[in-house]
Amino acid sequence: MIKKINYKTTGKVAQPASDKPKAKRTSSRLFTSTVEYTMIANLVSQQYQTDNAVRYDALLAIPFEDRIPGLILKYGNKTMHKLLTMILKEFIASLGFPRYKQPTDTQVSVLACEIMLSSYEDFLALEDVILFLQRAKVNHYGAIKTLVNTTAILQLLERYRQARHQAYLKLKEQQELELKQIGPVARIAPEPTQLNDLFHQGVVVDMTKKMSG
Repeated sequence: MIKKINYKTTGKVAQPASDKPKAKRTSSRLFTSTVEYTMIANLVSQQYQTDNAVRYDALLAIPFEDRIPGLILKYGNKTMHKLLTMILKEFIASLGFPRYKQPTDTQVSVLACEIMLSSYEDFLALEDVILFLQRAKVNHYGAIKTLVNTTAILQLLERYRQARHQAYLKLKEQQELELKQIGPVARIAPEPTQLNDLFHQGVVVDMTKKMSG
């Protein structure tokens, strides 16, 4: 009787079991919220929001060097990208979504880049971003059901930017109206003095003669 040989198993040497534990793969969709960021976000909401209304005048009064484009000039793109990524991850963690509704690290990184580019159009500050995310968390700009596609955040951010721009135009119009009500500033002299007249009125000194005294 001829025995059949299983060539798939023949010749294989059993490998000894390794005592080294296998490293667990960390999920790229696990975000946690920190107490420090929660405190900062609450302070921003208190300073730039009154009775659920955004204080755009206070936000627009932030100096350029303290806004995102100014901070990029001072600290660089890499530092700002890292900071915005941290802020976005804190926001995502605060929503309490299950992992399958959360974006990947790559998506969050791309979203941070998009916000950096948007900041150059409207000169956004970090306070703008934090306040927007705080208001978006309570569905002020619409319900957020999932963040698998991060374009939803950009669409909500566009609503905030539009409202901010309208507030800027209104504030600018109000300032121009106040200047018109003040009227033109009265001149000290009735007419501007010509430079030629100043030369004629000046004392001409003869350098060939010695001044007395």
